[in-house]
Amino acid sequence: MEHTPAVQKQYFQFAYQTGSDIWTHIPYRYQAETMLPTLPEDALVLDIGAGRGLWAAKLVGLGYRVLGIDYVESIVEKVNARIKEDGYTDRARFMVGDARDIPFVDSSFDMVTDIGTLQHIEENDWHMYTDEVYRVLKPSGYYLNVSLSRTTPRFMGWIPKNSIDGNFTKFGVHYHFFSEEEIDTIFGEQFTIIDQQFETYESKSDPGDSVILMFTLMQKNSN
Repeated sequence: MEHTPAVQKQYFQFAYQTGSDIWTHIPYRYQAETMLPTLPEDALVLDIGAGRGLWAAKLVGLGYRVLGIDYVESIVEKVNARIKEDGYTDRARFMVGDARDIPFVDSSFDMVTDIGTLQHIEENDWHMYTDEVYRVLKPSGYYLNVSLSRTTPRFMGWIPKNSIDGNFTKFGVHYHFFSEEEIDTIFGEQFTIIDQQFETYESKSDPGDSVILMFTLMQKNSN
């Protein structure tokens, strides 16, 4: 199936409803939590591509206030309804938003997190994404990115570690598997990498798959 933004969005609408997205079955939250920096009490965190709100709920549990954005309207409505039912609307809220045009003012957040969103954004738009993350972070704010690593041995029958460019399309969804050098190039002018870790997980997407995630914690550079 050809990759188009409409097809990809349709895939995520279905995946969020059924829990069939790859992140539902990968226990990334344990490693991500160990990499979180020390933040002020009641720090405000933006979660990009917040999806079903699993990571946002973890952040709320750690004492942070969280705003999540996702471009799938139905999941935003569903998660906000659940937040209301669970009684923590004063701690978290989801909004419809595009990572390339974040709907918040400059220097709003102590930290921005992205669990698996950047890897679905086309390379031509990476600069828009990084500029927006930089813009909404407070001075010296933190950014945690979790993305598919190019060192992954097998994903949906494909071998990322043998790929030249790291691009892969399946069921109309675009994936990019990042190298360490790419992350440094994409963010190096605006951020300083302060920690980077790799973790391997068995994947439910295809028998025999084994996915490596790259966890990168960065800090916003001063002007």
